[in-house]
Order: sequence, then structure tokens, then C-alpha cells
Amino acid sequence: MSYKRDIKLEDAEEIALDFLAKTKDLYRKYLLAGSIRRKEPIVYDIDFAVIPKGKKFGVWKDDVTRRVQEIGGGVTTFGETISNFLYRGVQVNLFLCLNEDAWGVTQMWATGPKGHTIGMTIKARDKGLIINSKGLWTREEPPKLIKTESEEEVGRLLGWKYKPPEARGKASKKEPVFH
Repeated sequence: MSYKRDIKLEDAEEIALDFLAKTKDLYRKYLLAGSIRRKEPIVYDIDFAVIPKGKKFGVWKDDVTRRVQEIGGGVTTFGETISNFLYRGVQVNLFLCLNEDAWGVTQMWATGPKGHTIGMTIKARDKGLIINSKGLWTREEPPKLIKTESEEEVGRLLGWKYKPPEARGKASKKEPVFH
């Protein structure tokens, strides 16, 4: 089975909602993220931020693997940070949040775009913090997780003026004025 490329937003949303309808009982919390959440007209893959529902990771992983196969998909990779599937010819990525206190960071990380995530990494460094796909951390030894319930909370902690997903990665600077 080959991957579809250049998927129209409406088609990607339909596939994403179909996948979610068939798997959402496996998540305690979920958010459709990535380029669909950013309302990009062309989508290349489908991203979700998810908090696994209640079981030990290994048991949950087996349940998700079985379910994806039952609905006609396949597992590409399955990690504790991100897991990739092929469903209806489209790559589906689950950004896993294994600690609910990192939910805001997982939402931001899964939504992107990459340049936005890099910008947040720089802002965290400049504030003496560390941000990665697993959360926002102090630089103490050992590092302590800073609770982020939402993307807005991540923004407040990093001194970032929150941008809604559909505005991220878009040119927001004024055009140069020539005299």
C-alpha cells in the first residue's frame, strides 16, 4: 500500500475523523492536531495529540496495534513519544502524552508547524527552561516538569503571545515599505 500525497483538507479531515471514531475509546484525551488543526489547504499526514487510556503502556500499545489492524490499517512505528500508522493510504501520527501535566506541550508539539516548535524551544532556552515533546522542564538536577494544561499556558510561561493554530507559520510581518 502506498502513501497518498497532497491530500485536500476536507478529505484529510474525513479520514482523520473516521480513524478517531474507530479508536477514540483507547484515549483518555485527544486532539486533532497538525496541518488539519492549522487549516492548511493541503495535508500530507494526520496528527493527533493523545493521552492513552488507563492501562500500562505495553498493554495499551498492544490494544492500539490490534485495533489499527482490525480497521484495516498498519503500524509503521510505535514509540512512547510518537507512533505512526498507515490508514486508508495516509500516514497517521499519534503524539503521545504519558503525563497529563504535559498536555499543553503535547498539543503544541503535535500542532506545529516545525518553525513554531523551534521558536518555542529557543524561548524556553532563553528563560532557562527546556521544552521537548514530553513537556516543559526546569534545568534543575533532576529536571522538574512544569504543568501545562493548555497551549495558552505554555505561551504564558514562555512569554509568547499565543497564536491560534491557523495563524502559525504564516507571514505575519508587515510588507517592507520602500521610499
